[in-house]
Amino acid sequence: MSRDYGLCLWSFGDISVEDKCKIAKEIGVDGVEVQGDLTQDPKELANILSGYELKVLSVTPDNVDISSANEDTRLKAVKYFIDLLDWASDLGAHRICLHGDVGKTAGCGDLDKDWQLLVESSKTVLEKAEALNIEVVFEVLNRYENHQIVTGQEALKLIDAVNSPNLFVLLDAYHMNIEEADPIDALREAGSKLGVYHVADSNRQAIGNGHANIKGQIEALHEINYTGPIIMEMMAEGPNPFTAVKGEDYLQVLTNYYKTSLEKLKAWDHSKIVS
Repeated sequence: MSRDYGLCLWSFGDISVEDKCKIAKEIGVDGVEVQGDLTQDPKELANILSGYELKVLSVTPDNVDISSANEDTRLKAVKYFIDLLDWASDLGAHRICLHGDVGKTAGCGDLDKDWQLLVESSKTVLEKAEALNIEVVFEVLNRYENHQIVTGQEALKLIDAVNSPNLFVLLDAYHMNIEEADPIDALREAGSKLGVYHVADSNRQAIGNGHANIKGQIEALHEINYTGPIIMEMMAEGPNPFTAVKGEDYLQVLTNYYKTSLEKLKAWDHSKIVS
């Protein structure tokens, strides 16, 4: 089994896309998760990625609210994802990420209504995804980032409700550390519906800087025959989880995190592949 290893470009902050790709290439990943910036020409972005021999592993979206009780806000969010799918198709991407509004920690006060709005919006997005043959992975966040879908079980419930063959779940080791009783069991339960695995240690830093059992999670990926990418999403140490910039040397710190973590991930992953 061959495996693609990647990282999230957003984590490098506000430097140019080309500079981000240059760092990613130096780190040694196979591909990247790009930002779904619709103002960026997808053909131009594809050329930049090709120049650094980087695959598009996934597309992370802008922060929009697909389950807002405000109809105008919700419809604009859904339109963004419809446009993002066209953009991703032009880019040559085969997968995008879908998630709730990051920072929205409470709904409208009616849980059933919040849920129905989420399901309806997701169905609309998935109809378009099916037409373009693009996979959509719903990212499970934590309660401090969004009020909906904070566990793998909740994501699987959404997948059942939407009922699309193109909808999968994205589980993230950092978020699972907060919300799951056992992240390894969450991966096992996701099984064939796991579309993407994001990884960072419990403090969102390099593997080994926290207390998460990442090696055990890699072993679980093999138990469920997961063949998708392992995408690192880490941040330099510092406050404010919603910004990548953590001081003057954040890029060097983050680059070192990615390099050391990639080495460990490959060692653990390859040992299971070989065995």
